[in-house]
Amino acid sequence: MEGIYLKDELYALIKKDKSIFEFIQSGSLDGIWYWDLENPQMEWMSPKFWETLGYSSEDKKHLVSEWQDIIFQEDLKLAIENLKKHCADPNYPYDQIVRYKHKNGSTVWIRCRGLAIRDENGKAIRMLGAHTDITDLKEIEKEISRLTKEYEKIFNGTQDAMFLIEVFENGEFRYVRNNLAHQNKTGILFEQIRNKSPQDLLGQEMGDVVSENYKKCVVAKKNITYEEELNLPGGERIWSTTLTPIFEDDKVSHIVGSSTDITDRKKLQMKLEKQANYDQLTGIPNRRLFLERLERLVVESERDNTQFALLFIDLDGFKYINDKYGHEAGDEVLITVGQRVQKCIRKSDTAARMGGDEYSALLRGIGDKDAISNVVEKIHKELQEVMYIGDNECYVNSSIGVAIYPDNGADSESLLKNADSKMYEVKKSGKGGFKFYEDKR
Repeated sequence: MEGIYLKDELYALIKKDKSIFEFIQSGSLDGIWYWDLENPQMEWMSPKFWETLGYSSEDKKHLVSEWQDIIFQEDLKLAIENLKKHCADPNYPYDQIVRYKHKNGSTVWIRCRGLAIRDENGKAIRMLGAHTDITDLKEIEKEISRLTKEYEKIFNGTQDAMFLIEVFENGEFRYVRNNLAHQNKTGILFEQIRNKSPQDLLGQEMGDVVSENYKKCVVAKKNITYEEELNLPGGERIWSTTLTPIFEDDKVSHIVGSSTDITDRKKLQMKLEKQANYDQLTGIPNRRLFLERLERLVVESERDNTQFALLFIDLDGFKYINDKYGHEAGDEVLITVGQRVQKCIRKSDTAARMGGDEYSALLRGIGDKDAISNVVEKIHKELQEVMYIGDNECYVNSSIGVAIYPDNGADSESLLKNADSKMYEVKKSGKGGFKFYEDKR
């Protein structure tokens, strides 16, 4: 074999020049020992063997008892057991980690490897061994263990649902693990999430959606927070999720996700928004939301150079029903009116209860009077239809004023005022119906 002569040459040099052996044993290892198994009290230990343990070789005899007095006794027992196995079977390696007590009282971790020298009958008569000081490595392992326990304590102790994702160079994402809170809140166990892609776990459609957020985190290389609604085994919930990238060689190798269940908060928020923006009786937009949408529509129409119509509706005959049949019947009439007005307009339009028996509507993108008249006539006729409230047949009429943006007002206040004035003109006639505001400028 090429180069084998160098090994033989080195052996010859060591035999010829002891300084070469001294160089090898002092420069490459933390101690060499050579043990006479036929005279087991006798063992040669190199100077570095003792220096590693804080002693001078001049103060130590070449006796087994010298090191056996400072080795941890439980480790000594295990080392002797493995030594016997190696001596009995050459194929059984002697490779043992033991602890020594340093001269200063500290613990030194040593990796002890050895090879039995055998006679012509295969009997072990000598033992050649080498020490490697692995104390620093053990300290690192100890610190890693401490940090791992600390991480586990935080990871599984938090109430937030946390998960870890591995990022692959091909753009693929795979879940590594999830904490107990995530398992409890989502119904997804560790065994179910491990090594799964978002598509494997959540299905193609939902998996693609969450993957887009993971991609944003990778591209941004910083934390991102978003809200998402997911239908998981634990139920359909709304989550606020923060993704934190973990870097390796300046590339995002993993992502830590932390999710808080905000379903109850969002439901309360939506409830409060509904209470603030929708009429409690009829369920349609209230005056506040109507005015907000009107202001927005004025801005949009001015920007896009489009028109819209504002209808102001007042019921005729409602007071009679309310007085004759009571407030409950009156409430039913108001609810029915809201439903009928909504039925006559498009989804993009707005119908609102302004208060009492007054309603209004916004018809987006319509400025032609004929088109507006068709909608208004439909509302007027729909409201004239009989309403069955309990055992009673109830009838109402409506007076409707119409103003068109921007011809009858360039701002919300003018439009409301002009539509309202026309509504009162119709009401005074006592016949119901509708009128357009005519700009007298």
